[in-house]
Amino acid sequence: MTDPRVAVGIINYGDYRHLPDCLDSIKRQTMRADRVIVLDNHSRADEIGPIGNAYPEVQILAMQDNLGYSGGANRIVREADGYDHVMLLNPDVVLGPRHLEELVGVMVSAPGVGSVGGKLLLGDSQTDSGPSGDAPRILDSTGHLIFRSRRVIDRGHGELDVGQYDKPEEVFSICGAAVLYRRSMLDDIQIDGEYFDEDFFAYKEDVDTCWRAQLLGWGSRYNPAAIAYHLRGWKRRDDRRRVPWLRKYHSFKNHSLMMIKNELPALLRRDCLPILWLGVRAMVYVALIEPALLKAVLDLKKYLPRARYKRGIIMKRCRASTEQMGRWFV
Repeated sequence: MTDPRVAVGIINYGDYRHLPDCLDSIKRQTMRADRVIVLDNHSRADEIGPIGNAYPEVQILAMQDNLGYSGGANRIVREADGYDHVMLLNPDVVLGPRHLEELVGVMVSAPGVGSVGGKLLLGDSQTDSGPSGDAPRILDSTGHLIFRSRRVIDRGHGELDVGQYDKPEEVFSICGAAVLYRRSMLDDIQIDGEYFDEDFFAYKEDVDTCWRAQLLGWGSRYNPAAIAYHLRGWKRRDDRRRVPWLRKYHSFKNHSLMMIKNELPALLRRDCLPILWLGVRAMVYVALIEPALLKAVLDLKKYLPRARYKRGIIMKRCRASTEQMGRWFV
């Protein structure tokens, strides 16, 4: 049996400060990546050029437009055709040296797993809480939890790491900041050539992809032996006022699209009250706190036809039972 071939793709938007740390951590892996791709959204030659010169082994895809996470991820997956696994990273993630080896090991041992992630810790390159620091380890994500209200959170986020998530286990989905996907799973769940829904642009596309994969019979696995640090420093300095609103806009929009596409009718009936309660709270927040987000609600109209079309495809191909899916909504 030959070793699986792995491509690593980084989706960058303006984070040239952390990108070298991310690339250096890939070079230090105990398992060598067969190909490394950096997709640079809204690319600036004066900033990505020095990165390309410093890392000649890295393939640079310089995009003049901003494709978002979904569009960028799709381009990387297409570019990495023929590889057994594709790892996607945010540019502000620094991998521990065995990260890739530990994730690939899960894929080899569990053929039904479509995505796998490790223990993602909060870090900051400007403090001692990064990979070489001595500060207490704070968790960023150990996979996603989804509630009966359909609210999704990063499991363990903000908690002190004292070993409470040191057990390998199945999870609903994996945080897109650092995730390894099985290529055959991505090919199985794609719709019209899109592995990640480009109507999402960014935010919750990772949950949507894993939810669709669960419906089609592919699992997600968490392996705590794979350690990585999330520096959370991707924002451009001159964009910091815009990003929070854009994040909320896409999160509001994408939450609804995700449910329209993936929700099973029996589970919707079972959980209608918590789902309704979350929706009421969200609308009260929009009305009283941030009325500009009403645009996210109004814009749903133009996305609905495509979401319903995609739902039809997903439901026809659904292989998971109501019971199998219902266990995830806690």
